[in-house]
Amino acid sequence: MPRMELAGATHVGRVRRNNEDCFALFPELNAAIVADGMGGAACGEVASAMTVDEVARLMRIPHAGLPQDQWIINAIHAANQRVWQAAHADEGCSGMGSTLVLAHWQNNHLWIANVGDSRAYRLRGGQLKQLSFDQNVANELRTSLGLTEQQISQYPYRNALTMAIGTAEKVVARLMKDDLQPGDVLLLCSDGLSGPVSDQRMADIVLEAHDLQSAVNELIDEANRNGGPDNVTVVLLRYTD
Repeated sequence: MPRMELAGATHVGRVRRNNEDCFALFPELNAAIVADGMGGAACGEVASAMTVDEVARLMRIPHAGLPQDQWIINAIHAANQRVWQAAHADEGCSGMGSTLVLAHWQNNHLWIANVGDSRAYRLRGGQLKQLSFDQNVANELRTSLGLTEQQISQYPYRNALTMAIGTAEKVVARLMKDDLQPGDVLLLCSDGLSGPVSDQRMADIVLEAHDLQSAVNELIDEANRNGGPDNVTVVLLRYTD
């Protein structure tokens, strides 16, 4: 029988005072989520936790006849509405929001959805491939306008998000589908990992680790060794058949 092994952890990093990341593993839903909150006092952590909770709540509602794609998108839209409304109900949390990256699987079928720049990767045959789409200024300039990396580097707000949960009344999520192969490892993370740690180093750490939880811990340690400039959250999933 196919199954998915799951492991995850989060750390405040070496610079921030509080951890605004949130993650959850839902084996009963065949899902895993990472969210990275931002905005207003401690409201970033409110936004990320609310995002995870609302997506999971909607995914628990029976969806007979509804395509998996739409079921996932509906859950993300519901989370966006909840965070948006909460931000407007509390002046101290005005402008709060969160990124989101979600993995959902059924047998060997995989769905990846993301809002913002938290990422999903697939490690297969020693090669790490990003499956999510960074919704930030740099990536929009790269994909929409075809600018070079040198041109993009001149933009002062190149890392600013172009989409996030709860910062606007409507949200556009990116969704992709893939098929899993035995031995595939999925990596979900906040930008506290993907910023300070290169893709190649991530792959090496996962390949060298004895088990998933050890790999998660070592990835977080590597981010902190490289300055730990942000909260760092890592989830690893291994598909076995």
